[in-house]
Order: sequence, then C-alpha cells, then structure tokens
Amino acid sequence: MVDTTDDGEGQRLERTGRSWLLWSFILCPCHLPWTLAILSAVAGGSTLGVALVRYRTLVGITIAVLYLAGVGIGFRYLRQAKSEGACRVRL
Repeated sequence: MVDTTDDGEGQRLERTGRSWLLWSFILCPCHLPWTLAILSAVAGGSTLGVALVRYRTLVGITIAVLYLAGVGIGFRYLRQAKSEGACRVRL
C-alpha cells in the first residue's frame, strides 16, 4: 500500500531549512565589514565592544564558521524535506 498523505513533516523541514539559510546569509562573510561595524556600534563602550575591536580577526573567523555551519544545516534540512516529499511505502 502506498501512503501519499502529506503529514506536514516535509513542509516543516523545508521551512526550517529555509530559516537556517536566511539567518546564515545574514552572517555571510561578504557582509563582515557591516556586521562588525554594527556590532561594534551597538556594543561600543562595553566589554563586548572592546573585545570586538581588539579581536577582529577571531570574530571574523567565528562569523565565517557560523555561516558555513548554518548553510550546511539549512541544506541538510532541505534535502531531508525533499526526501520526505517522496511517496513512502507502508508495509
């Protein structure tokens, strides 16, 4: 018997994957100068602001790693959503 009912799991996985991709592209390294400027302005005068200015390279590497991890997780969710959309055979 072929089960073609959509339980919404595929749609949920797709929404989750797209959300991960959206937030990851905000951290995209091509936006790094803007990201660092905004973070420094918001956290200016605080210990976090001093750390952002002092350790720019480390912050940049961290943002790039978070971007890569987020994109990888997002694409993994999208692949799972695609496989969930296929017809499943129920035994």
